[in-house]
Amino acid sequence: MSSMNRVNNLIDHPEFQQHLEKTEELERVRKFCKHGFEHGLAVARIANAYLLEEGAGKLGREVVYAAALLHDIGRWVEYETGQDHAAASAELAVPILAACGFAGTEIEMIAQGIREHRLRRQEGLSPLGQALALADDWARDCRNCAARADCYKFGDSMLRITY
Repeated sequence: MSSMNRVNNLIDHPEFQQHLEKTEELERVRKFCKHGFEHGLAVARIANAYLLEEGAGKLGREVVYAAALLHDIGRWVEYETGQDHAAASAELAVPILAACGFAGTEIEMIAQGIREHRLRRQEGLSPLGQALALADDWARDCRNCAARADCYKFGDSMLRITY
């Protein structure tokens, strides 16, 4: 079994923790899905399983987990400035990934996947971007959510597992 040292370093990284805390504070009264650590971990598990089943597991578990854990760290930026959180998250992820020992090519791949995670219906996504987009939706328990009547995601055909 491969080591997850870099992912563990990412989880412990002070900037990662700060971004999660900022988002948690801004989402404290949010009635819709939240974007904390548990969501990132669920996305990581689902994206990794999806990529393994699709034969794209060569990306490596650490790359997939890092991308999934970082994909929403810019949510607080979107709340404060209106900038798309996918772009903000990719930008915020780069120095954290570098500090945790990810190589330049891995950082580029992860940043691209993070930027693409909201583009689930578009052609030409990277394998990691496609996996993150699908896992981001599948990680949500929309059918049992009290806010589903007001949520744009409920009833979305991408919430059905079709692959």
